[in-house]
Amino acid sequence: MSILSPELHAPSQPEPILAVDPKRLETIQTPYQDFNRLSRASGILEALPLRAKRQFRSYYFFNPPKWRVWARTLGSSQRMAPSFASIGAVRSGTSFLSSYIFQHPHVVLPLSKEISFTDTMRELMAHFPTLAAQRAAERRNGGAITGYCTPVMPNPLWIFLARSMFPDMRIICVLRDPVERTFSHWRWDQKRFISRKMQDPHWKGFPDFRTLIEAEMATIRGGGMEPHAFSGARAGYLRHSIYAPFLRLLFEQFGRDRVLIVDAAEFFRDPRSTAKEIYAFLGLPKVEPLVIEEQNPGPPGKLDDGIRANLAEFFRPYNEELYALLDKDFGWGAAR
Repeated sequence: MSILSPELHAPSQPEPILAVDPKRLETIQTPYQDFNRLSRASGILEALPLRAKRQFRSYYFFNPPKWRVWARTLGSSQRMAPSFASIGAVRSGTSFLSSYIFQHPHVVLPLSKEISFTDTMRELMAHFPTLAAQRAAERRNGGAITGYCTPVMPNPLWIFLARSMFPDMRIICVLRDPVERTFSHWRWDQKRFISRKMQDPHWKGFPDFRTLIEAEMATIRGGGMEPHAFSGARAGYLRHSIYAPFLRLLFEQFGRDRVLIVDAAEFFRDPRSTAKEIYAFLGLPKVEPLVIEEQNPGPPGKLDDGIRANLAEFFRPYNEELYALLDKDFGWGAAR
């Protein structure tokens, strides 16, 4: 009787699954809590201690204190280059998605989730971890990459700059129903910007949602310049929701195989499955992400049925162009 090698016949071991560190989740969630507290602060005296505490966070939602970035430019120039960028238009779910991506133990957090791509290279790289932090993470978890999550669509300049700086980067792009995204964008700007400006008599003539959207439709159809949204790229609310031109250029510059398209509706329904799909796309080992509440929800509001139908009809040809480009019908504009 022959003796069989135990190495050849031992039962295969399942691939180990890394665990999410709850402290990492707390680090990710804290900037959103800071942002919400500051948004609710009733005056300077209430906001001052919150702003002081914010100066020393290890991780930020967006706009870290400039002195922190400046100080990091004086430190080590040996920094990790981003392996990925998660992008989309404002109010597409980019912040919520980032909280799942950054849960993975192999992802070393940047200084800020959102990074201004118009900064100098020195300022931009100052947001990323040092190579020493990378080596420590590799020893601790078995691997380390970094990246950032910024709502840059529909600005094509980001594509060219990102391609020139980090040509091997992988891109995760989340797309939301244009009608829902547009209305959510408007409500967000109402909460953060417009409501405060309306207290000034100079802004008393600012149009309501229907008037502004109808004006933007007319200018886009006529080839003119649309009114810009207050947040996001320097483009209108509707322009932010026209995806195909941006994606076509993105595919040309990075290659279709380096871009993962995420359907925001599918992500909102089952965020953990989407997160695991992204981990696989980035070549990361399996992790069971923790379920979290949306960190950056917009204010509530109901869209008038007539305006909804108008918007759906406006976006229909743009959506069809996108479906043909991606070979996928998202079903946007279907009867609700």
